[in-house]
Amino acid sequence: MRAVVFAGPGEVSVSSLPEPAAVEPGDALVRVTAAGICGSDLHVLHGRIPGMTPGSVLGHEFVGVVEATAPGVTRVHAGARVVGSFLVPCGRCWYCQRRLYGRCEEQRVFGYGTFFGDLAGAQAEYVRVPNADLALHPLEPQLDDEQALFAGDIFTTGLEVATEGGIHPGDTVAVIGCGPVGLMAIQAAATFLPARLLAVDTVASRLAMAARFGAEPIDAAAVDVPTAVRERSGDRGADVVLECVGAIPALDTAVDSVRRGGRVSVIGVHTEPRWALGLTVAFVNAVDIKFCGTANVPGRWDRALELIRDGAADPSAIISHRLSLQEAVEGYRLFDSRQALKVVLRP
Repeated sequence: MRAVVFAGPGEVSVSSLPEPAAVEPGDALVRVTAAGICGSDLHVLHGRIPGMTPGSVLGHEFVGVVEATAPGVTRVHAGARVVGSFLVPCGRCWYCQRRLYGRCEEQRVFGYGTFFGDLAGAQAEYVRVPNADLALHPLEPQLDDEQALFAGDIFTTGLEVATEGGIHPGDTVAVIGCGPVGLMAIQAAATFLPARLLAVDTVASRLAMAARFGAEPIDAAAVDVPTAVRERSGDRGADVVLECVGAIPALDTAVDSVRRGGRVSVIGVHTEPRWALGLTVAFVNAVDIKFCGTANVPGRWDRALELIRDGAADPSAIISHRLSLQEAVEGYRLFDSRQALKVVLRP
């Protein structure tokens, strides 16, 4: 089969590999019909993920058709259309028993190397899915591949950060960062009926897309963001701020933009070992900071798919490029250089 593989820091290639099989109890073999290139894949591309070896298959956003199942699989069957979760929880631990799958101590991630379970990724013609009853979700016929694709990762991640933000109807909500996850967070936040929804970024095309989803754009390159947020919120600050970047300056901006007693919900992936938080201001202002960690995709994708099915959200609207699997190298180049907002590969 053809597959997109990590060839070394800064390099991917399309290779021919043996087709996988459903070999262990609980496995399913899925024929991939669409796969996304995710911002997390760029961490792999740039050598930031330890344990990722050359020749490993990339990718963790996928939809497809079940080709075969091993003993123990009851939720899906051969011929079923499915979307895959980017993470595979164990289903047995204390967290999984409470449906906190994003906290699973033994979770694995497709295409993310030996430290994340050594699972081959899904930017391929076929992918083996362990623990398929938890890691796959059957799709209703009215949902096409592109509508459902992001329920397995970025849309449900956006729903996670919005839900953990505790948004109430009538709130002012600010989203810091309008990359793919931030745009999904905007769509998700809108379903909680805020009075004002603000979108912060420096890229004009991303701000334009945020406006399409009903947010008021704030160009962080042109204004002081906390001041701009206060001007739009009765000089208080946002009730809820969703941080979707994963960089300390964005986190600082989020804390400076929230009102007293407000809540900052963080889904951006932070890898820095330390953060210098101004404790006096944070304490006096009673700022509530919630780090979401790994998104609980299998715990939330029922709701995510319901919002998509009912037309309350349209994750597919952010797709800018549709390429064949053979064109994946070009897809990575476009995505890495920010010439593409979201790339979907078709085997």
